[in-house]
Amino acid sequence: MAGILANSSSHTMVSGSVDNTQAGYLASEQITLSTSPTASSYSWGISRPAGSSAARSALSGDTDANVTFTPDLPGYWVITCTVGGTAAYVLRLTVTSLAVQTAAQCLRLSPVADAQVEAPAVGVAVFCGSDHGNVLCVKDSADTVKVVTVT
Repeated sequence: MAGILANSSSHTMVSGSVDNTQAGYLASEQITLSTSPTASSYSWGISRPAGSSAARSALSGDTDANVTFTPDLPGYWVITCTVGGTAAYVLRLTVTSLAVQTAAQCLRLSPVADAQVEAPAVGVAVFCGSDHGNVLCVKDSADTVKVVTVT
């Protein structure tokens, strides 16, 4: 399948399995972009989430075959590329500020009713995401649980 490939140290897309929506990228981690198939000319574009700094998250080039960028905020990033002057590709990336290493960790992050949520241990963060936003809960040394909305 033709499209844009996005690779980082924590997430690798394999050529041939290109999809136009990808999750699993981390904020502040460099992402390398390329296309499949390749051509002789490229025109790249990027759309950032609100609040992102254009200077910190800019593409390394507009017309190179391979470009990089480093997302400075979690959220939805849209990458576009016109290849060979005719083929237009779009890739939607979901960038988070928390890494999930295993499927078991992902299951522990699933939303549950408030009565079922145990307070995290001191210094441990619990991250939950839903259609209503993302929440990070951290229990401090004073045994107080702080809830922070992550955008």
